Order: sequence, then C-alpha cells, then structure tokens
Amino acid sequence: MRRVLLLNASFEPLNFISDVRAVTLVLKNRAEVLVNMTGNRSVWPNVEFRSPSRRIQVPATIRLFERVKRRWKPPRFRKKVLFNRDHWHCQYCGKHLKWDSATVDHVLPSSMGGATSWMNCVTSCRSCNRRKANRTPDEAGMVLARRPVSPTSMHFWNLSKSNHWHDDWEMFLERDE
Repeated sequence: MRRVLLLNASFEPLNFISDVRAVTLVLKNRAEVLVNMTGNRSVWPNVEFRSPSRRIQVPATIRLFERVKRRWKPPRFRKKVLFNRDHWHCQYCGKHLKWDSATVDHVLPSSMGGATSWMNCVTSCRSCNRRKANRTPDEAGMVLARRPVSPTSMHFWNLSKSNHWHDDWEMFLERDE
C-alpha cells in the first residue's frame, strides 16, 4: 500500500490517506489527481489497481474539490510526534538522533511547575539533557535552536524515515534528511 498526500481545495496539506481511499475519492469525483510542474500526473510509477475492464494508476497527490474546514486542536502529547516536530535533532546541540538516543526535555523543569506539553517540551540528546539537569536553559547557559510549537497533522508521519517519498510532495511538505 502506498500512501497518498491529500490536499485541501486551497492546496494546503491535510493528511496522508491510503491508496484505496484516494482512488475512491477520485472515482467519486470528490478529488482530482494533481499535475506536477513537468505536466505529468502525480502518480506512483508502476503501481496500479487492476480489474478485468480497467487499470487505475495509484495517485501520489490528490486535491479535494471542496474545501474542508478543520478545527485544529493540539493532540495529546506523544514522544514520537515531538521528535518528528523537532526533526529528530537535539534542540540544544543540533545532533541528529535515533529513537534510543532521543529524550524529552522540559524547558521549564517539572520540578518548577513545567508541564509535559507541546509548548514546554523539546527533543534533546542524553548528554544535553543531563547537562541542563533541573534548570532552565538560561540557568544552564544553553540556547534552544527553535522555540517549541504545537505540532501539525504532518508531524504524525515521520517523513524522514520513509522510503516512499514522492518528489511531487516537495512543494507541499518539508522533508527531513
């Protein structure tokens, strides 16, 4: 199964959906397969659904015809989403991390009333987390690379680990290397 990038009518990314759902939306005339910058349809090469009467190429990027209004509320806190939000890099030293070396650091430590929330937690390597200890970054003489922000729906997909990246997504998504 290949995933398909679903765009709102205004071309903003909404989510990834299954290839079956994408083909269904296109066949029901609720979405269209995008045409990329070279004038070709945004489809997965050599991937198709076959029936006795037809072959349907699996799209890589589709756009809804009608705009979907979505109220975004921050999801419950999850470490994997935090690491995706921070691009799997320590927010103090910039080191690229893997699952076994990444830790959650509370900018305002829990002992000082800091909550486990999107706005108070960042990805940190073990050594920076130990060095900062039970202090704020200012007290520890450390600087955050980026201020913590609430994640978007795209942070729920770890795009850096994906072998199934489609080049047509470049204009809509930021890919972590």
